[in-house]
Amino acid sequence: MNRLRVAVGLLGEVLVTLGVLVLLYVGWELGWNSFTADRAQQSVAAEVSDAFAGGSSAAQAPVLAPGETPIPDTVFALLRIPRLGGSEHVLPVYEGTGRDTLAKGIGHYVGTALPGQIGNLGLAGHRITHGNPLWDIDTIVAGDALVVETRDAYYVYRAVRHVVVAPNRVDVVAPVPEHPGATPTQAWLTLTSCHPKYSSRERYILFAQLEQTIPRAQGLPASMLADPRQG
Repeated sequence: MNRLRVAVGLLGEVLVTLGVLVLLYVGWELGWNSFTADRAQQSVAAEVSDAFAGGSSAAQAPVLAPGETPIPDTVFALLRIPRLGGSEHVLPVYEGTGRDTLAKGIGHYVGTALPGQIGNLGLAGHRITHGNPLWDIDTIVAGDALVVETRDAYYVYRAVRHVVVAPNRVDVVAPVPEHPGATPTQAWLTLTSCHPKYSSRERYILFAQLEQTIPRAQGLPASMLADPRQG
């Protein structure tokens, strides 16, 4: 009996230790690691924004000719979502959605529309880890702005609706969202991320529609980036 009690006690200590280690890892992954990843993404976004404005980092932001495919794993746009952090929430948009690419920022589904084009601009990003860029994607409501910035223009999309789907629902990034084979007549943006938090069981899908295109020379009104959470 004593041996059994000792064994149970040792097993309990091991389980407690493992639990503590798991909590420490989660804290590190969601805390420090995500903090440093977010800082890295903001640094890249600042360099690209400077490049778009013709600054010293111009080589970091390639100019895409109409219809030209972005270079894989290269930043070609910036995504601003005021609901998730006001004017400070700026994310680099890379070509591709591979694991290494999404670790650096938002990824563009290869073959989907480019900013401002008729069709569906498909974007993906992490909800947790790697900076938690889309942590609160489920707080975005109809009418919220999603601004895609390129060297030439600001493309202002407005959130329309959302759905939660299985991971294999690729029709959400079809040219007409959820209607594969249909001919597009409007410009859409579809933003995808994992759902719920701490799980990849489903996908949270946000659909937005192009409202206006603002030439870069005209500038983006500051009010467009106001944080709607501030009232």
